[in-house]
Amino acid sequence: MSESAAIDIKLHEVRDQLERMRGLLDGLSSAIWQDIDHDDPSRLEEGVRFKQSYNERRNALEGSIEQMLALLGEYPPSGPGTGEAEPSAEAGETLDETVPVEPAAPSAEAPVAAATPDTSGLDQKVPFGFVLSGQTYTSASAWPLFYEALLQELYGRAPDKLTRLADVPGELGQGGRRLFARVPDSLDDPLPIADAIFAEADIAPQALLQVIKRLISYMGYPLDSFKILLKEKNRGTVETLSLAA
Repeated sequence: MSESAAIDIKLHEVRDQLERMRGLLDGLSSAIWQDIDHDDPSRLEEGVRFKQSYNERRNALEGSIEQMLALLGEYPPSGPGTGEAEPSAEAGETLDETVPVEPAAPSAEAPVAAATPDTSGLDQKVPFGFVLSGQTYTSASAWPLFYEALLQELYGRAPDKLTRLADVPGELGQGGRRLFARVPDSLDDPLPIADAIFAEADIAPQALLQVIKRLISYMGYPLDSFKILLKEKNRGTVETLSLAA
């Protein structure tokens, strides 16, 4: 293996770990908030103080992660000091510009408008939100946490309908595999959605897209009303993925 290939692998591994750390920090933040006893004033005050301290340190750490990811994304393809020029675009081609991703509250318009990306490259992309019926929502940059945010939004809109998926195992199954359950032990990697409702998180991105496609239709939304917001791991380029195609 050449030195440049070895460095590329190391860069990829580090970027993956940094992205995973960001997702873990986001997931832990939600878990801490849910674990606070909101009915006990003293426990609530204590929990809020801890959450504020956590948020301060998390924000600083996430800022460092963003800076490191940006720095690694600038690493020359041939390595620094080699004297080799970076490959330029061939005739008729243009290089995409990196679009910075800013967290956003729900709004009436999607923050990006782009052509439907090729789903074959999903291993190099992460979701950071979705658009549903004209409303935009952001999520952590990890497929399971994105799926959790989507399911919680759908549950908030139609709890009875989503609950049915846990009560009727075959309603939205995947080759006989159960995707929703009332107890976590029934699933390989359970995601908590609501009280006594869990979803299977151990689903590869390509398969998850098919599950979400069936889910959106089951919940009564047109497929063209739903889009996934994606960004490239290496460059941060933002894309939208429609499931209507």
